[in-house]
This record gives sequence, structure tokens and C-alpha cells, in this order.
Amino acid sequence: MMANPRLNQPCRVRYRASRAKYMPYHDAVGKIVIVSRGKPRNHGVLIAGVVVCIPCGNLMATEKPNP
Repeated sequence: MMANPRLNQPCRVRYRASRAKYMPYHDAVGKIVIVSRGKPRNHGVLIAGVVVCIPCGNLMATEKPNP
């Protein structure tokens, strides 16, 4: 889990197994474009040219950015 993500940091979106099949962005790779400082801790992630709001607990650090 990414507790304090930074702008332009690559990340992977992960959901638990029982929810993954319903989530269209499960296992997608993107980069952080909006960082939330308050509550709720939802961050803006750029995935395939679309900014998506993802809860902090569903973001995992990754080394590879989205191609």
C-alpha cells in the first residue's frame, strides 16, 4: 500500500480477489496526478489517459510506468 504517494509516482491498482472481477481498473498501471492530503485518502491516478479516483489502500508501488 502506498501511504504517502508523490506526484508522477508509478503505481498499480489492486483490489481483493472477491471484488477484482467487478473493478474495471484492477491490476492497471498508472501514475499519481492528484495527491489527497485530507480524508478520505483518495488519489487521482492517470490510467490510459483518464484520471481515476482510487482509495489509498488500493494503490501499490510499482517500478514500471504505464507504457
